[in-house]
Amino acid sequence: MLKEFYDRIHLQLPLSKLSKIVCQKYNLGEYKTEEIIIVGYEDFNFILTTNMGKFFVKVFHKDRTDTDIKNYIDRIELANSLNINTPKVYPCGKDTLCEILLNDVSFKLCVFEYITGKSFYDLNEIPTEVDIKNIVEQMAYIHNANLNSGFIYDMWTITNFEKEYVKKRKYLNDKYGKIFNSLMDRLATVKFENLPTSFVHGDIISSNVMKDDNHKLWIIDFAVSNYLPRIVDLAVTACNLCLNPQSIDKTIENTKMILNEYQKYHTLTDYELACFPLFYDLANAMGILQISYLNRLGNLSKEDTFWLAESEKGLSFSAPDFWKLIIE
Repeated sequence: MLKEFYDRIHLQLPLSKLSKIVCQKYNLGEYKTEEIIIVGYEDFNFILTTNMGKFFVKVFHKDRTDTDIKNYIDRIELANSLNINTPKVYPCGKDTLCEILLNDVSFKLCVFEYITGKSFYDLNEIPTEVDIKNIVEQMAYIHNANLNSGFIYDMWTITNFEKEYVKKRKYLNDKYGKIFNSLMDRLATVKFENLPTSFVHGDIISSNVMKDDNHKLWIIDFAVSNYLPRIVDLAVTACNLCLNPQSIDKTIENTKMILNEYQKYHTLTDYELACFPLFYDLANAMGILQISYLNRLGNLSKEDTFWLAESEKGLSFSAPDFWKLIIE
């Protein structure tokens, strides 16, 4: 399994060699150990431990272009300037990005503050009411930000559903054909020009919200943040962090709460509320579509299986009676 992660950055030598150079470049002290993080679908992430403590290192995927990386760095620097809890990024000299040439391979990376704690995904916990309110508050601050950077295409983003479905529908189980075609029809009626846009994180889900040892919540991973309809964030977060797979009533309560809580900071328009059920369904459908695509070769990972089950359950809950109790 680790080979897949090493291949992401074309690493053909011991990770310790790269780690020791990172220590030197960032003045992080004396190298001790490292631990690869096996959650996530994009880059190569690991925890670096030195005599000065622990640090989170992100090495960008070998296929990322310079433009992709610049766009990511722009977002991280913006996130660090906001009034939210997000790990600070360390400078490498005067820059955020560091490039290390080792055995004729270029490794482009950045180093973050290490948060002592775990994500809700790793904790296998559903956020409490207090947690959800805290997450929504931070989301609202994110929506106030101004980003001056290029657009990042993400195959999981709701607004890309039509394009992704056309390419990958053949990998879906036949039982989803009618449901997904109906989603396509509903999406075609959306007047996107009537949906207020903002800078959105795009992926505030259980694997991207950390709870530290003092129970403080941290928003991480702005890799797919963009200017999009702001209900994208609400839909993505609701279909995961507000989902209680064992209780449709609790899911209804949490989903209603996230909408009401958000409106303490930004008033949602009637049209946003009308479109929200569709965006919620699309967020779940994207999970099913992309995991079905990843499963074309078989052997789904534990993380893949989790997201597929979450998406299927969320989509199964969604029905007219469900939404009547959420959006009055």
